[in-house]
Amino acid sequence: MRRGTRRAAEDPLWSRDLVLVVASSFLAFAAFGISLPVLPRYVVEELGRGDATAGFVFGSFAIAAILVRPFVGRWGDRRGRHRLMVAGAALMVLGLVGHVPATTVGTLVLARLVLGAGQAALVVGAATMTLDLAPTGRQGEASSYSMVAVQVGLGLGPVAGELVLDAASYAMVWWVSAGVALLSGAVALFVTPDRGHPDVASIRGVAGFFHRSGLAPGVILALGMTGFVGFLAFVPLYADEIGVPQAAPLFLLASLTIAGVRLAGARLPDRLGPVRTGTIALAAAAVGLLGLGLWPTPTGLYVMTFAMAAGTALVVPSLLLAAVQGVAVHERSRVMATFTSFIDVAGALGPLLLGAVAGVATYGAAFITAAVACVVAGVLVRLWLTPSLAARVRLSDGPPAGAPDA
Repeated sequence: MRRGTRRAAEDPLWSRDLVLVVASSFLAFAAFGISLPVLPRYVVEELGRGDATAGFVFGSFAIAAILVRPFVGRWGDRRGRHRLMVAGAALMVLGLVGHVPATTVGTLVLARLVLGAGQAALVVGAATMTLDLAPTGRQGEASSYSMVAVQVGLGLGPVAGELVLDAASYAMVWWVSAGVALLSGAVALFVTPDRGHPDVASIRGVAGFFHRSGLAPGVILALGMTGFVGFLAFVPLYADEIGVPQAAPLFLLASLTIAGVRLAGARLPDRLGPVRTGTIALAAAAVGLLGLGLWPTPTGLYVMTFAMAAGTALVVPSLLLAAVQGVAVHERSRVMATFTSFIDVAGALGPLLLGAVAGVATYGAAFITAAVACVVAGVLVRLWLTPSLAARVRLSDGPPAGAPDA
C-alpha cells in the first residue's frame, strides 16, 4: 500500500453529514419495511383479492424504481445528491399516504409506484453522498456501514408494522410508515447541500442516463443476488418441505449474519480490493446455496443459511466499490443509478427463474441453480472487472486503495 493511501485510510470516517445520511437511509428503509408484512394481508383481507394480486401489488414499486433510476442518476449528478435525497423522501411520504385512501387495486398500485420512485431517488442520492463524504480509500467501509443501517431498518420495520396493525388498523400502519419517511426527509434536510454539475446536461444520448462503469458490476450483482432473493421467496416453502415448522428464525439468522459480517468486514473491500473481496464473497455465497440444495435437513438449512448470508453480505459493497473506482465525482450518481438498477432486476427475475426450476424439479435444484449463477458471477468478476478497473485507474487522478487487484 502506498504511503499516501495509508494516510488517507487513517482520516476520520464519521463526519456530521455522513452520520445524517446514514440515519436518513435507516429511517427510509424502516418506513418501507413497516409496510412489508402488512400489505399482502391488506390486499387479501380488505380488498378481497388473491395471492397473485397481492404479489403483483407488492412488486409494483420495483417497476417504478427500474424506470426512474436512469433519470434520478442524471438529476443527482446535475442538481446535487442532497436534493435527490430530500425529493426521494418526499415522494416516499406521498406514496405511503396514498395507501390510506386506496380502496382498489389500481389506486394501491399507483401509490406503490410513487413509493418506488421515491425510494429509488433516495437510494441513489444517499449511496452517492456516502461515497462523496467518505475519505479516500475508505469508500467501501462507509458503504458497508450504510448498508448495515439499511439492513437494520428493513429488519425492524416489519416488526413495527405488525405491532401497529395488532394495536390499531391498516390506516394507522400507513400513517406511521409515512411519518417515519417524513422523519427521514427531515434528517436529510440538515445534510450540507452539495453542488451539482450543470454541465452534465450537455451529455446526450444513452450516456446521459446510463453509465457504462455500472454495467459490468451490475450484471455480476444480479447474478450474485439471484440466490438471496430466491431464498427470501422460497425458503418458507422449502422449510415446510424438510420439516422446519417456522421460517422466521431463518430470516432473522440471515439478516443478523449480513449485518454482522458487514460490520466486521467493513474495511475488506478497501483493503483487499473489490475484485478479491467480490470473488471470496461470491464463492462463500455459492457454497451456502449449494449446501441448501444438497443438505435438505433442518441442521443443513440453518448452517447453509449462515454461509449463504455471510457471502452475500460483502457482494454488494465490493461490487459497488468496483463500479465507482476511477470514476469522476460528477458521474457517480449515474453510476449508482445504473448499478442499483440490477438489484431490482434480480428481485424481479430471480424468483421467476428459480420458481420455474422448482416447478419442474425441486426447491433444492433451484438453490443449486442459484449457486451456479454465483459461480458464473465469480468468473465474470475476474474476466470483466480486473481489466476494466485497471483501465479506469490509469485514467483517474490517483489509484484508489486496493485497485486493481488481479
